[in-house]
Amino acid sequence: MIRPLVCATLVLSLAGFPLEAADARDAARLAALERLVHDPQPKVRLEALRSLGRIQDARSAALALEVLDQPMDPALDYALWLTINELAEPWIAALESGAWKAEGHEKQLAFALKSLKPEQVSRVLGRVLNERKLARDGSGPWIELVGEAGGAKELGALYRQALEGGFDPAAAARALTSLDNAVRNRKTRPDGDPKAVRTLLDSTAPEVRAAALRLAGSLKSLGAAELRLDAFAGTDAAETVRNAAFDVLRSLPAAEAGPVLSKLASAPDPTIRTRAVATWAAIDLSAAGPAVVTVLKSLDDEDRAVAFWRSLLAVKGAAKSLTPLMPESGLPAAAARAGMRAAREGGRSDVDLAAALAKAGGIAADAQAFTGQWIKDLAAKAVASGDPNRGEMVYRRTELACVTCHAIGGAGGRVGPDMTSIGASAQPDYLVESVLKPDAKIKEGYHGVIVETKDGQTVSGTVVRESGTELVLRSPANQELVLPKSNIEHRTTATASLMPGGLLDSLPEADQVDLFAFLSRLGKPGDFDASRGGIARRWRLANLVHTDVQNGKEDWMWKAAPADRRWTDILSRVNGDLTRALMEGGTRADFWTAKLAVLAMTEVTTATPTRATFSLQAGAAAELWVDGAKVTGPVDLAPGTHRVIVRIDPTKAPEKIRLESKDVSFRLD
Repeated sequence: MIRPLVCATLVLSLAGFPLEAADARDAARLAALERLVHDPQPKVRLEALRSLGRIQDARSAALALEVLDQPMDPALDYALWLTINELAEPWIAALESGAWKAEGHEKQLAFALKSLKPEQVSRVLGRVLNERKLARDGSGPWIELVGEAGGAKELGALYRQALEGGFDPAAAARALTSLDNAVRNRKTRPDGDPKAVRTLLDSTAPEVRAAALRLAGSLKSLGAAELRLDAFAGTDAAETVRNAAFDVLRSLPAAEAGPVLSKLASAPDPTIRTRAVATWAAIDLSAAGPAVVTVLKSLDDEDRAVAFWRSLLAVKGAAKSLTPLMPESGLPAAAARAGMRAAREGGRSDVDLAAALAKAGGIAADAQAFTGQWIKDLAAKAVASGDPNRGEMVYRRTELACVTCHAIGGAGGRVGPDMTSIGASAQPDYLVESVLKPDAKIKEGYHGVIVETKDGQTVSGTVVRESGTELVLRSPANQELVLPKSNIEHRTTATASLMPGGLLDSLPEADQVDLFAFLSRLGKPGDFDASRGGIARRWRLANLVHTDVQNGKEDWMWKAAPADRRWTDILSRVNGDLTRALMEGGTRADFWTAKLAVLAMTEVTTATPTRATFSLQAGAAAELWVDGAKVTGPVDLAPGTHRVIVRIDPTKAPEKIRLESKDVSFRLD
């Protein structure tokens, strides 16, 4: 701690010099602060920043912005914002004179613009954009900078370039999205005719059509008929365009969007019908009620039913309105179970709806009283005769959503507590009670909140982070929800657990016994200890097929993002094995498709240049590739993230694969 304190003292003494015109003394102070603003200690960098703010010189601003070259934290972020705010005029003058160049300093420019007053931002952007025409491919940060900080004039220039075909499709979509963000988040509209955006709705590029739809919806200058929302939502081949159309419909008044959604609720495609009814319910639940019941009677897939129910119950007051609409009988058990789960998750306790669904689906509600003795007996059976290996496969079932909500060894969801060592730290009867009666004992830090918004939504989850302007929740579906505080009407702490009750209602007792045997072994030495690092636990699976080669895309796996739909996300077993059964489930292909290889992809990171050695257990039919090159021994890795792929001959699939390395960190997100 001595060195940071000494440096901090030096910073403060430098700041105490008399402030004079730029001279030898200023040069000496700036030379000293230049060293300190790059100091490895964040505290020293912070105090150097605040000292720079007292020297009204463009060089001070330039040095302050260089702090962005090192890791930032909230305190440094705020200190830099204050400093640039104080040095705004000297910095702008240097930019206007050409003494400070934007080229090569785009990250610094973006931060500086967010620190200035609106009138100062217009001066800077006007200067920068007058010196350059935005590149057709949208290279550089300029499109996003205009959207984040530009005024009506600068936004109008971006709008015109998009309307006049001055961007290629990808850049045009970015420009329209940037304009949309400005309208929605900053309430700043671009100069120009707001109705002119409809000319882009006929673009051959789906990303442009989707972005144009969203911008038109935010500008509110065109009606549903002019936007052809029924066609875009119902017949457009691109999913991104359909999603945009439904989002715009949701933002329109019920009188305007209702007729369109009513028509789409009878569409031949079940996915479109379900989406239309969910959107209709969000804006006019009473009118959409009969269509909701019709959709529920057609849902026999529990995953789809859960998603539908979650969208319904996000509508304020939905549970109370839907309860009397539930039929006496005839509801598919999958739809009923999904509704009961959604009604009891995320801190909800919609008991009346859950009871109505149990009756409609022919499900025995609360069949077990779950007395203390019954819980002890089940725990004893788990210890005495439960099979933890079978229990792990029960845990992984999608309908239980254990993997969605909980992590083991860092891999999995973040909604509930990490399960890595739960078996080593909790008694079996506690585990049984926690699952069967989740409201009995809620772990500290996992109490949820329920938020009602001014636009009629009800959302719940755990708090991820919170600032003065927004609240970020993690939903029961393991998704981050960003809520502007200006749109929050009411916020309460949930009295019920985020984990729904009744999760195991449909499981035979033997499966429950095996599940609790598995949970009780987690963290104990052996195959169920996931605390050891250096092993790949999160994988993404895909196939290399004959059409990839025919189309010259045999290297797509090195270019596709981890979120690309060709990848199937899957976790290894707790012991680190990715078994053949798991791989087969994630790499099914159409019967007309010829598999050339099965691909198992993971990613690793390293903070420093590293010579890494990988240990692969996969048999002779598997090859290890790193960053596009086949490897058979140690590989030199630069700092950063690297893609690792195990390429497997599909005709000689091994029983399992297992990848380890002590030299890198395997990514778990």
